[in-house]
Amino acid sequence: MTKVHSEHVDIVVSGTIKTIANAQTIKEAIRKAHEQHSDTIINLIIKDSFIITSSVIGYVIKSIEMDKIALHVNVGSEELYEMLEDMNLIDVMNVRKDYRCAKA
Repeated sequence: MTKVHSEHVDIVVSGTIKTIANAQTIKEAIRKAHEQHSDTIINLIIKDSFIITSSVIGYVIKSIEMDKIALHVNVGSEELYEMLEDMNLIDVMNVRKDYRCAKA
C-alpha cells in the first residue's frame, strides 16, 4: 500500500518478503513513487517481515546511492534490523527501527 503525504510518501509492506513476486512489487512501488513524487522522501515501511530478499537490498542501495532517491527504510522487526546491522547496511540503506512514519 502506498500513502502520499505532502512531505513524504509511505510504501507500507505487510507480511513476509520472501518471493520474487514480493520483491518485484516492492521495487515497482519504489519506482512509481519516485516517478510521481521525485522531490519527496520515500519511506519504505516494512511492518513485520523478519527477512528481506537480496534483490530488494540491492535495489534500495542502488536507488539511494546511484539514483539519489531520498529513500528511508523503517523496520518493525528486531530480527530484520539486527540482520541489516550485521551486514553493515543501517547507514547505507537509511534504516530506522519502528515502522511508523513521523507524520502518520
